[in-house]
Amino acid sequence: MLYIVNKSSASGNALSECLSRTTVGDVVLLIENAVYAATLAEEESPFKYLEKGIRVAVLLPDLTARGLTAKQCIEGVESVDYVGFVELVESNKVVRSWF
Repeated sequence: MLYIVNKSSASGNALSECLSRTTVGDVVLLIENAVYAATLAEEESPFKYLEKGIRVAVLLPDLTARGLTAKQCIEGVESVDYVGFVELVESNKVVRSWF
């Protein structure tokens, strides 16, 4: 399943709720302000979910728009462009957005 999250943990609980529902093989794509979470090493960081088989990706154009780079992301977080975003949608039968 692909989960798309657009809010950072600072502006609500969408990210933490989403992450609590993930299972092995799921993908969490961080877009818009949620990309900030990929750069933080805090309790609700996606980093700890990488260890249980959850893929975490950030939308690179949203990261760049916020003055961040892929090198600033937590190790193991993938960065994808718009083509990669479409590929994630195509490769997952179920897509759920968290706003």
